[in-house]
This record gives sequence, C-alpha cells and structure tokens, in this order.
Amino acid sequence: MSKNSKTVVAKPVKKVATKAAAKPAAEKSAAKTVKAPAKKADVKVAPAKKAAPKAEKPAKAPAKVAKAAKVEAPKAAAPKKVAVEFVADCPLATTVSVAGTFNNWTVDADMLKKDEKTGLWVAKISLVPGDYEYKFVCDGVNWDAGDNKIKHV
Repeated sequence: MSKNSKTVVAKPVKKVATKAAAKPAAEKSAAKTVKAPAKKADVKVAPAKKAAPKAEKPAKAPAKVAKAAKVEAPKAAAPKKVAVEFVADCPLATTVSVAGTFNNWTVDADMLKKDEKTGLWVAKISLVPGDYEYKFVCDGVNWDAGDNKIKHV
C-alpha cells in the first residue's frame, strides 16, 4: 500500500423486496420457459410446481362491492300510520281512556277528551294499518263489559 491510499470497507447492501422478488421460484422458472420459445415445434413448457399455500389477505375489491351493495339496497319504508278515531259514550264518567293491543293494554296511555256539545268522549290515535282489540276504561277502573272490541285499520 502506498501512503496516500485509503482502505475501503465494503458496506452490506440492503435487499429491497420487489414484486418480481416476491414471486415464488417455481413461477419465475415457468415464466422464463414461456418467454423464450425458439420454434413452435421445440417449445416445451414445464408444469409449474405448486408451492406450499400461503395465507393470503382477502382481496379489497369484494369489500368495496359489498359496501356498494349496501348503499344501493333500498331501505324498507316504515308503514304509514293512519289517524283512527275512538268514540265512547260514558256520560257519567270523569275520565275515559282506551286500552288495547296497540298500547299494550295500558290504562292511562291514550286518554279521551269529552266533547261538550255531544257529551261523547273522543280520541284520535295514529296506528299502523292492521286489526286491533280494545276496550274503553272509565275512571281508571271500569272496563267495558263483554268481549274486546275490534278495530280494523
């Protein structure tokens, strides 16, 4: 060595993974044999060896398709409610309510108001179309006698 010469130490080179390096060796060899055919009669393609199955991440495209399907699917519209009038003839009562399948037979949920002109108790309740059983309750304790009344909405 001379006086002015410097000692150079080689640094290790980092390997950068590329898409080509990520392919299994069997796929590379199969790709090479397909790319370099000399003549049609001389071409022989070696079957690729199957590599051990790797756990692959699911494709992102199906997830996007599923989201698009959710957006495109129309939401079921809520059934429209109809105003239904309940009328009771209880001239001596101080309070009147209606209890039925539409309010889980709750006595004080739907109160009726007395019409001063006619003396009848009236309430308008919004219900989804269907059949409902009900009874009037006068003064919170006196239920209509007999079978339940049925309201077709």
